Amino acid sequence: MTHSRLPTALIYDFDGTLARGNVQERRFLPELGIDAPAFWEEVGAVARKHDADNILVYMRLMLERAREKGVALTEEKLRDFGAHADFYDGLADESWFERLGAFSSSCGLELEHFIISSGTYEMIEGSSIFPRFTRVFASKFAFEDGVAAWPSVAINYTNKTQFLFRINKGIDNNWDHTKINAYTPDHDRPFPFSRMIFIGDGDTD
Repeated sequence: MTHSRLPTALIYDFDGTLARGNVQERRFLPELGIDAPAFWEEVGAVARKHDADNILVYMRLMLERAREKGVALTEEKLRDFGAHADFYDGLADESWFERLGAFSSSCGLELEHFIISSGTYEMIEGSSIFPRFTRVFASKFAFEDGVAAWPSVAINYTNKTQFLFRINKGIDNNWDHTKINAYTPDHDRPFPFSRMIFIGDGDTD
């Protein structure tokens, strides 16, 4: 007797989960001559001073520091920074995906991979494993005249739950709040919550 494979979503954080440390620390901060601990300390200080969201603050400071150094943060430049992400064992050679694919198939599962991250989308996009993911939800910039101008999406530890619902309901964008708030019968949701697994590195994950 045959059974159709059960759709299953494996969802990851990025920084500290798939890649060691924060992706900004690998190339972006060193190229601009910025000390990583000092940068994150400044992020915290500015967030406290203005009672602001840390994610929006780090993105603003990325833009400011790049402008001060005369570095144009184009999509291509940000992807290049991300191309140097330091992945944990089994990811750079993509054997993790091969092993998981074979195992899930043997269990009758149709496995898809997703990312929900506070990290920079354009950097994740530049990483070698990006094509392995059905969808990547991450903090991202809006571009004007080809250069990053302002944060268009900021994902913090609390609103990650919104993106779990986007995967659950099959919503493939950041902007549609009508579908995310509308009632959707369980049988019309591509990934029931009982078939979603989240992997993260921190207590908030």
